[in-house]
Amino acid sequence: MKSFSVTFGLGAIYKNGDLLRSLVKREIQSKYRATTLGLIWVVVYPLMMLGVYTFVFGGVFGARWGNQGDLGYFVPMLYCGLIVHAIFAETLSKSPGLIVNNPNYVKKVVFPLELLPVGSLLSALFNAATGFTLLIIFAAAVQHIVHWTIVFIPLVLLPLILYTIGFAWLLAALGVFFRDIEQFIGVLMTMLLFLSPVFYSASSAPLLAQKLLMFNPIAYPIEEMRNVILLGQTLQWKPWLLNLTISFGAAWFGLWVFEKTRPAFADVI
Repeated sequence: MKSFSVTFGLGAIYKNGDLLRSLVKREIQSKYRATTLGLIWVVVYPLMMLGVYTFVFGGVFGARWGNQGDLGYFVPMLYCGLIVHAIFAETLSKSPGLIVNNPNYVKKVVFPLELLPVGSLLSALFNAATGFTLLIIFAAAVQHIVHWTIVFIPLVLLPLILYTIGFAWLLAALGVFFRDIEQFIGVLMTMLLFLSPVFYSASSAPLLAQKLLMFNPIAYPIEEMRNVILLGQTLQWKPWLLNLTISFGAAWFGLWVFEKTRPAFADVI
């Protein structure tokens, strides 16, 4: 019997790069295969949702960003938060059912199950790449400048990626044994949308809420992404290193749970 461990899981991901690319390509194509617009939905859908949120919060409720009364300032701030939340929510919403919905993969001992959550994450990052491109274009049109600090985007994404894949591995494993998680995760992601600084800045929240936001895994990426893309601020290294360390621990723990429970997947499914 194989001995599954974190090292084994990381090795499986590294050795099966071609298979991972195939999984991501298939997931992206399957999502838009039967549609008329095809991959154009990658652009259309976020713009539609942005329009709805802007109308409701900016037009109906008159929400503004801090002291800025300009709706053109509120929209990119909102969109930036939505993109980061979408990466996290899209990946985790699929995670509890990844193993359960692919029993044929479980029965194949040689198949690297660790790739399934990674494939979902990469698919979400593909959509996010389009979103960030649109955000930069919109910000350039409004502010008439593209800040050089956008070079920090990959670094800001790194803790988010580690948090996301860690929780994805954890939920994929737990979803095998607790099927209710798959039903609950959608509600949880909607709650997270409003409990994260998406429609508001963290600094505008009450002091107690600001302290609680420190435990929100997507709060830091949202705020820092706004800083480097929209405000032209350089990366704050101390918070980044702290989040990177914690997110690395979350990723390691998620994969550890996944590998430890993996031998029981076939028995339960």
